[in-house]
This record gives sequence, C-alpha cells and structure tokens, in this order.
Amino acid sequence: MASILEPSKDVMLDTAGPELQVVNKSEQAISLKEDATVVLTSDEGLEAFSKLLPINFDGLPKAVKKGDTIFIGQYLFTGSETTSAWLPR
Repeated sequence: MASILEPSKDVMLDTAGPELQVVNKSEQAISLKEDATVVLTSDEGLEAFSKLLPINFDGLPKAVKKGDTIFIGQYLFTGSETTSAWLPR
C-alpha cells in the first residue's frame, strides 16, 4: 500500500525464499569495495575475503540469472546494519 499511496517511496518486503549469508569462519571483518568484482561460491571450506565470498546456498547458479542483484546479509534497510551487501549484476 505504501508504494500506491506514496509513489516516490521505496518499499522493502521480507519475502519467503532463500536467505544468502557469507560463511566467514575467521570472523574477521571483510570490506567490499564499490565496483569491485566479487565471486560467490558455495564451497564453504574456502576462506572468505573481499574478492571471494563463500555462501550458504548451493542452489545459487540455478536461482539467479545474469543481471540479477543479490542481497547478502540481513537488515540493510535499517541503516545500522554493516554486515550486509547488495551485489548488482
């Protein structure tokens, strides 16, 4: 309803579906740089770093297509979450 009543507002919905999270066994912070290439892998045994992010979803290659944007983490829309990222295309 918010998008109908106020067309200039963006709306984010929590939908049912796969939730992707980075598997970071070292628990050290990973900094991503804008416009950098990041490879996602379902091999959770690999070490996470800024250019390689192991994720907890084996079905990713079948679930996305070229040009899709992927959201990793939780609660980015709050503005206080620093452990989430949007990965376009």
